[in-house]
Amino acid sequence: MSDRLGGALARKPLHFIFVLDVSGSMLRGGRIQALNNAIAEVLPHLRDEANANPHAEMLVRVLAFANEARWVVETPTPVGELSWQRLDAVPKGFTELGSTLRVLAGTMTELEQQGVAYPPAIILVSDGRPTQSSGVSFAEGLQELLNTRCGEAAVRLALGVGRDADMHSMRRFIGNEEVPLLRADNPEQLVEYIVWASKAASKLASRPAVDPHAGVTAVPPAPVGDPIWSTLA
Repeated sequence: MSDRLGGALARKPLHFIFVLDVSGSMLRGGRIQALNNAIAEVLPHLRDEANANPHAEMLVRVLAFANEARWVVETPTPVGELSWQRLDAVPKGFTELGSTLRVLAGTMTELEQQGVAYPPAIILVSDGRPTQSSGVSFAEGLQELLNTRCGEAAVRLALGVGRDADMHSMRRFIGNEEVPLLRADNPEQLVEYIVWASKAASKLASRPAVDPHAGVTAVPPAPVGDPIWSTLA
């Protein structure tokens, strides 16, 4: 039924993907606990964003990575139906971000075939430097992602956790020097920054412009708290 005859307009899918580091270093200083708390806390904010947008249906997926990538939430799930299952870090696990981006590139190809309406939103959270024990370097994985239409058009944001996070790689992942690159040095900052990035990404993805990152300029003020992840070895 058409909108003119009183029928509801169909909501178009907006795919929202968290890419989360669960390598061994995430065991230090309570980082994995803080990440779990942050994702659990951000979901109500995303539900509010979804409810406020009558044109987009927000579908969430979660891809975790250490020695390999694994889907924690593989099926695109309406954010209102998602309940968070806490992640465990992999003891002595590496940071295989390159092969993870290759998996993500395959997902972007699938979205292209489906003819998605909005560019996807991707948020990367990591506390280390990419390794390549799988044989896929970060540069190779990133290029494969950007070679897909959906990957290149995606709203890509990144958040480093602690002083060992490779902020240079995260900047390359974002691909735009004007977009804020954040680093959380305590659990309070991690929650605040993930909430900020998630809300910004969902708004931008559902209101695409010529530059998919246009308007992401204001950095949230750093929450108070001791920089515990800047002092841990």
